[in-house]
Amino acid sequence: MKTLPIGGNEVVSLPAYNVISIIGGAGSIERLGNNPGDPSSGTITTFTADATVGPFPVWTRHMLRCIPSSHVSYDIAPADFPAVTSDVERVAKLTQAEYDALSPPDPATLYLIVG
Repeated sequence: MKTLPIGGNEVVSLPAYNVISIIGGAGSIERLGNNPGDPSSGTITTFTADATVGPFPVWTRHMLRCIPSSHVSYDIAPADFPAVTSDVERVAKLTQAEYDALSPPDPATLYLIVG
């Protein structure tokens, strides 16, 4: 587990099908271009407690920032995909926030997280 100092920031490379698990603290994470020098995707997510970002089907880069009064710990690990225990009956396209709001996700739906 890595820790960013109070007010710190760091570019984090995320391998395909891995997640960044953020523990404690407050800050933001921004999706950067996949290669150094590429423009940012403009997607910035703020967090005030534990958060998870990913997985993505390709290698991605992110700028992790913590606010001036907080430090943040994070870890990168392979995504824990749930086992498919039923046939897929429908496909739904959602944002990460919409998926996170499902309680619980429908096991017969294949969710595509976009944006």
